[in-house]
Amino acid sequence: MSLVSLQSLRKCALLVVVSLMATLTAQAQELLPRPAALEPAIKFWTRVYTEVDTESGFLHDSNNLAIVYQRVDYDRPEIERQRTRIQNALKVLASGKRSGLSDLEQQVLSLWPNSVSNDTLSTAANNVRFQLGQSDRFVEGLIRSGAYRSHIDSVVRAKNLPIELGALPHVESSFHPGAYSSVAAAGMWQFMRATGQRFMRIDHIVDERMDPYTATYAAMSLLEYNYRILGTWPLALTAYNHGTGGMSRAVRDTGSNKIDDIIANYKGPSFGFASRNFYPQFLAVLDVERQAQTLFGVLQLDASPQYEEFEMDSFVEAQTLADALGVTLEHLRFDNPALRPVVWEGGKRIPKGFVVKVQKEQLRGPIDNLLARVPNNERFPIQTPDIAYVIQKGDSLSAIARRFKTSVAQLTSLNQISNSHRISIGQRLLLPQDTEATTGQTSAQIAASAPASSAPTRSNEDSYSVRRGDTLSSIAKRFDVSELSLLQANNIDHPDRIYPGQELQLPGQSPSTAQPVVYVSSPEPVVKPAQVSEPEPVEIAMIEELMPPLNADEAALEGGDEAGDEALALSFEDTRSIEQRNEQLLNDLAADPSDYGVAENNTIEIQASETLGHYAEWLGLVSADIRRLNKMPNSQPVVIGRRLQLDFSKVSSAEFELKRRQYHLEEQQEFFRQYRIENVDEYKVAKNDNIANLARRKYSVPMWLLQQYNPELNFRQVQIGQTVVFPVLAPVQAQSNSGA
Repeated sequence: MSLVSLQSLRKCALLVVVSLMATLTAQAQELLPRPAALEPAIKFWTRVYTEVDTESGFLHDSNNLAIVYQRVDYDRPEIERQRTRIQNALKVLASGKRSGLSDLEQQVLSLWPNSVSNDTLSTAANNVRFQLGQSDRFVEGLIRSGAYRSHIDSVVRAKNLPIELGALPHVESSFHPGAYSSVAAAGMWQFMRATGQRFMRIDHIVDERMDPYTATYAAMSLLEYNYRILGTWPLALTAYNHGTGGMSRAVRDTGSNKIDDIIANYKGPSFGFASRNFYPQFLAVLDVERQAQTLFGVLQLDASPQYEEFEMDSFVEAQTLADALGVTLEHLRFDNPALRPVVWEGGKRIPKGFVVKVQKEQLRGPIDNLLARVPNNERFPIQTPDIAYVIQKGDSLSAIARRFKTSVAQLTSLNQISNSHRISIGQRLLLPQDTEATTGQTSAQIAASAPASSAPTRSNEDSYSVRRGDTLSSIAKRFDVSELSLLQANNIDHPDRIYPGQELQLPGQSPSTAQPVVYVSSPEPVVKPAQVSEPEPVEIAMIEELMPPLNADEAALEGGDEAGDEALALSFEDTRSIEQRNEQLLNDLAADPSDYGVAENNTIEIQASETLGHYAEWLGLVSADIRRLNKMPNSQPVVIGRRLQLDFSKVSSAEFELKRRQYHLEEQQEFFRQYRIENVDEYKVAKNDNIANLARRKYSVPMWLLQQYNPELNFRQVQIGQTVVFPVLAPVQAQSNSGA
């Protein structure tokens, strides 16, 4: 081949590469657009990640990120001094003064357009914000990313998502797998507890948010879900910070699904600086990462660890397993960050079914041979029993800690309580395993004497008073009986035909494999609420919903940072305003795009699992009042998606929204304590299909969750050939932990 021919081939190859890169760039920009209105914010965050480190930062305008006043060292008194100087200069300029300006006033004015108004400058005086630099943190994160990026990219590709999503931990945690935020987000992917529970196991024994490999699957599942609901990647990414529900409200309120319109115009109460800037910040880290070698030089990235993985076939103490494997407890803990401190402290065993990781370089032999060294008498069929205390009137965390010779910090950590004020009477509080119980037995003695299986405690009577939020399936599960036997024992022909206050006869109890719970006080009392109207079934495609949702039987524990050892009295009444409590519920329901608000005309959109009985209870009315208001015959059911007129003469709309959101939060928390979303299945509707039957019989999915995955689907008019997305569920205990 001639030299000319070889040169021609090289030129052609180069042109192909350039063309391919241009195509990939165009595709990326199509999926991840860069509206011109966002460029000032993108440039600002690029400067934050490249020009200033965590020892300094920028004083800037919080609305117009093109306005950066000055760089200042990270010294609080100095920051406030410089902020005050800039504010004073802006106030002078806002008065209309344009001549005889000081050097600072002239400098500040020069940053703004020539046509800037006095009103704009006056507003700017209240918008001077400090942003800490991130260049050193970005470099540290880039180095750490080497350990995880190949795994992340493989998960992204497997889900056929934009490969750029793998850079998101730069924004969230700088690729730090043990990161905790001030708002209780945890792990490299910074999941809040309520959102994380949809995709991972999160409890007092295992918190998979802390495993960067398992959490990667969850993060991509959440982003995939956000995209299905919102339709664009800018909105899906912003929803990662602001919640799917929050971004759904933003789209409804602004009437636009364009990210620049929403950033400019949406005034939601929690759509603050971080949410407005999340997408521009993400685009900035993509730019910086692409230019990392030019900006920071050649970096030696962390290597991806090579793991040996195996599934536990029994419950084993952590120290016992470490000894068998020939590794230190510290090494085993480092490789398995999803196991909570109670496991490493000996209070709980490594769970059966948990997939353990050990770095191959630590092992000195075949894994099967090493595991065979675990003695049979140290392979347990059950978990170490919980020791629980039911909170009584007058208790405080500090008093409980003193009584059981522990600390508030241990109690809050074990129970994942982020706010010590939010414990309540009747709440089941787990105690450390070395607690001395009132019987004088230690936890070890109780655990040793516990049978291999134990049935849940129930009253001496053979009946149960239905509580608000109960369903037939949750009652059957609680007392380890079948739903059919409950129906037969009470002559009930339909599982929906139970209601608060109803007395159910309990059939004979069969043995249970549930984990035993040892109480050190009287068992939780059964509280019978006031009688309310009997629930009426919701119509789904003209068929009654036969699988009602599960509801919490007890208060859910909240995840978050460990609290300090403070003597805080128990508060029986939540003193926060209704607006504050509603805002918290919006955060807790961040992944739920459903509209639980009340419109200005006092109407609501009917959501899955809601009944006239629920509305009547929340309004302080009876079902007949709502029927009369809406001119509904007694035979007419409520239908998902339709609007309903309500009467707020006895409670405010805000109080109604609070009760409504609390109901759905409890419903979802209880469900996700038992199930995780493992995957999704796109199903094409065939002739004679019924969505409710498919949800119940084929996928075992409650209608409220199906509605969340198909927010635009009209359940009353599903067409043949239409695609319906069904989440694929897995029981928590049966779900394996994904690894590298």
